Amino acid sequence: AISRLIPIGNSLKNPGVDRGLRGIGRLASPAFADEVDFATRADGNAPVFGVSWSGRNLRDPSLQGLDAATTIEKCTSVHSLPEGDWPDRFFRVTVKRIARHAASTLLNRDAVRRYVAEVCPVPISPAFPLFCEITDFLAEHTDNLALDVRLDGDDSSIVRPFGKVLPLSDTYAAPFERLETRIIPRLDDGDPAAVLWLAHTPYAGSIPRHLGVRGLRARAGNIQVGSEDVFSSLFHESRFNGWCVGEVHITDSRIVPNGRRDYFEPGPHLRNLENHIGAIAHEISARCRKASSHRNRLRQAEVSLRQMESAKALAQSGCLLPEDAAALLERSRQQLVRVGDTLAELQIASPLADQEGSDLLGEVVDPLFPERLDGFSLELAHALKSAFGAVADSLPSESAFDLIQSILGRVSGQGCAMDPEQPPQIKVAESD
Repeated sequence: AISRLIPIGNSLKNPGVDRGLRGIGRLASPAFADEVDFATRADGNAPVFGVSWSGRNLRDPSLQGLDAATTIEKCTSVHSLPEGDWPDRFFRVTVKRIARHAASTLLNRDAVRRYVAEVCPVPISPAFPLFCEITDFLAEHTDNLALDVRLDGDDSSIVRPFGKVLPLSDTYAAPFERLETRIIPRLDDGDPAAVLWLAHTPYAGSIPRHLGVRGLRARAGNIQVGSEDVFSSLFHESRFNGWCVGEVHITDSRIVPNGRRDYFEPGPHLRNLENHIGAIAHEISARCRKASSHRNRLRQAEVSLRQMESAKALAQSGCLLPEDAAALLERSRQQLVRVGDTLAELQIASPLADQEGSDLLGEVVDPLFPERLDGFSLELAHALKSAFGAVADSLPSESAFDLIQSILGRVSGQGCAMDPEQPPQIKVAESD
């Protein structure tokens, strides 16, 4: 325990096999706690042995200028622990008196649970529709390490935060459609440098950050390296990294996480990995653009259908001259053809396929509210219809219909208040 828990830079870990690197966890803990205690024994016949690091002493200004060996000596202590109900073989770490600036996160159960679920080697949630396929794929190419991690008082283990669907908004949850797997080769032999899986979705937009699953993420030894943005620089448009769900599991021991575990040590093997991931990122970006274009065209088709319904109502309202109503319906029939072509290109069954344009849009018959022009002189009614025809020519049908109804509401109200023997007349301003 003394040789492992006190020296610095003397790790016996094999980076290609063992988890962790350079004792970073041991050295980081005293930065935010007054004391870090280690307790351990190798078998039930051995005494329980303890090593303590004092974070308070490490931060003492009086130690400045001392050499590393003296500083470590003043900040560590070694002791035996009394007999008790200890496991036969165990290793326990206790972090004591956490500093106020760190306590809000380290002592927040929800924050700790989210961090462990995203970063640590815990199982994927069985609720994930692709759970079995991904588990089988990783078991074939990695050791697929998964630990049973629980917070005190919790009956259930922490699992990776993949759910049944991706709730992108309050009204839409994107499904996981299918799994794609890739094996990224090494530079110098046929063994894989990494294995990758992608959970394809409709790529309907950026995935909310709080779900804890977005982005193409890196894992070494099934422990996350960096954040969700670790490979975002390899995308031509980094925003598309936030549209996808996937992981790259490093299997080449020569691709080593750096000291901060926010990326990897540079070298030819890392560049080979980046080249392959860059090509995959380009494919993901193309999927995102295609899906976005598909949604925009479908949205435009839906708007056109609404406009055609408004055009039909306006043409049959009796508020237009017959020739203007016929022209409006003809424009709508042409628009109907374009909408049908768009839906066919998008491979979407058109709701209009079994209807003739004339059946859908109707003819200039059965006015909906001709009575609203009653009480006006023929000249005024004709002038209003002619003006309404200009409105229908200038505005989308939905807006034109709303505007005409609003105008009719005002004009009709005025007309009803007049003496029917004296219908309203139009005054035309004189001009040159």
